[in-house]
Amino acid sequence: MNTKIRHLATHTERYDTECKFYRTIFGMKQITTGLVDEHGKSNPDRGHISDGVIGLALLSKRAGSSQGIDHFGFEVDDVKEAVDRLNRFYPELLHTRALTYVPFAGTRAQDPTGTQFDLSQKGQANVREGYLSDGWEQPRWLSHIALRARRPDEVAEFYTKVLDLKGIEEAGEEGSISLTDGKVRLIIRRCHDGYYRSLKQGFDHIGFKVESVDRAKKDLDDIAAAYPECAPKKIGGGPQGSGLVKDMEACPIGQYAFADPDGILMDISE
Repeated sequence: MNTKIRHLATHTERYDTECKFYRTIFGMKQITTGLVDEHGKSNPDRGHISDGVIGLALLSKRAGSSQGIDHFGFEVDDVKEAVDRLNRFYPELLHTRALTYVPFAGTRAQDPTGTQFDLSQKGQANVREGYLSDGWEQPRWLSHIALRARRPDEVAEFYTKVLDLKGIEEAGEEGSISLTDGKVRLIIRRCHDGYYRSLKQGFDHIGFKVESVDRAKKDLDDIAAAYPECAPKKIGGGPQGSGLVKDMEACPIGQYAFADPDGILMDISE
């Protein structure tokens, strides 16, 4: 099965701030229109943004939803085959039809940790606008998504059996496993009891490739000076800051770690 990681979604109460951050620092461009705003209205000026490969949906946080990364998504050449594999190999895991008004997903499912992901296929009735194209290349792009799992080997087996992601060998922390769709990597990190955050399964951080780490760091300083509300958050402060920095440095790809204005952890690398 031909599979591509094509989608990432967060919940935020500051769409304009988050959008300006990702467009300014990573050159992302709007690819859809009519994103539902905080008033529950379809807003023609809001939409998913993209680095040419991954569509980022900055969804309005509502009652009952948590701020931060909510789900990610795959484009496959046969959603029915992917769902058949889910039913055959993992009948205890849940999946359902996606909401009809969203511009990407046809099916929402969960992996063995409960992390939710979308399945999409070109030609589905709801897939529209920028998700119909093959995208573009640019110097800064989302290169990896990192998850936490108590049993990384079981989660890696899930994504290889259901979606045909491929395992790759790379130096990294003990117990972590790296998979790829050929461009973007899915890193599955082992949960540990080093501090509270690392106990939790699910999304850990995201990472971008950049043409120059030093140039990107200068851009981060510049946006903080010009638009303080869009300033990235430093991760080294507080009683657990040093542990978080050390933990992020264990990512096999990232070279410099920080957080976006909403506190989503990320790193960059050349």
